[in-house]
Amino acid sequence: MIRKNSRRIAMGATALCFTGAVAVGATALSDTASAAGTESTPGAAAQIAPAAAPLTAAQIRAETIQKYGVHPLPISERSIIKYNLSKKTLRDLVKARKLASTTKAKRIRKCESGGNYKSIDSSGYYGAYQFDRSTWLSNGGGKYGRTANKAPAWAQDLIMYKTYKARGWSPWTCQ
Repeated sequence: MIRKNSRRIAMGATALCFTGAVAVGATALSDTASAAGTESTPGAAAQIAPAAAPLTAAQIRAETIQKYGVHPLPISERSIIKYNLSKKTLRDLVKARKLASTTKAKRIRKCESGGNYKSIDSSGYYGAYQFDRSTWLSNGGGKYGRTANKAPAWAQDLIMYKTYKARGWSPWTCQ
């Protein structure tokens, strides 16, 4: 039993005696009981805050697909929110990752910049795929950085994919 005049003891007792969702219910109950000047029992707390059933893998997958359009996510949820990415962009990003992992794309990346996503060429080309500023901006790269070298690697892969869809491998001299 919890004493009615000791809020500090009531909170301490619930924190030591209960775990998980039951503790939340017990603390809330003991606080209200203390404020009302009545006594509370631990059994009542279990009735107030039942434990939620964990989600299954299939439910998590369904929720992720509904919210973002893909599962698993190709990048962190934090980046998705930061750059306000749409479902279509995320689906394109999955395809871009696939294309960027091909031997042809790896060879181009290595030849153009040595595989360095932060590369800057003195001729005005930036990033792993050595985009010039106009190509970068015309394919939507300005959303991720002023130049390709200032954008994350996944964004450079995405813009490479968009450029490839529009023009094939012709923009890259290294092949």
